[in-house]
Amino acid sequence: MGKANSSPAPTVLMVEDHDDTACLVRFILERNGYMVRHAPDGWNAKRLTETSEPPDLVLLDIALPSLSGLEVLRAIRTTREWQWIPVIVLSADTRIETMIEATNLGATEYLKKPFSQERLMKAVELFLPRPNNQQEPQLKQA
Repeated sequence: MGKANSSPAPTVLMVEDHDDTACLVRFILERNGYMVRHAPDGWNAKRLTETSEPPDLVLLDIALPSLSGLEVLRAIRTTREWQWIPVIVLSADTRIETMIEATNLGATEYLKKPFSQERLMKAVELFLPRPNNQQEPQLKQA
């Protein structure tokens, strides 16, 4: 978490079923000062909307086991405590119909996979500024 004299790190709920993507996103976010909670499927993510405090931001895949990301997004937007949380869809689904449906359901942003670290962080920081005690790390070019 943050240092003793700083506010707690903002929390991001990442809903992602692919371990490699989840590990990469967690690494990027934690390195930039965010705390990450992970739901590996749609059912667990929906359950969190019913049983836990809302995070500061949600990163949501569309193609998930058990419940789709669109169903999770619908649950988020119909849960009073969660309805105003920014939701960034992070998906390989590039069909225009899916993007329109996600937008209509209340997605705040739609990022396509594969994504760059820079693009992910710009989207996150648009809705959730970098914690005060974190400086921007130097990005290595591949």
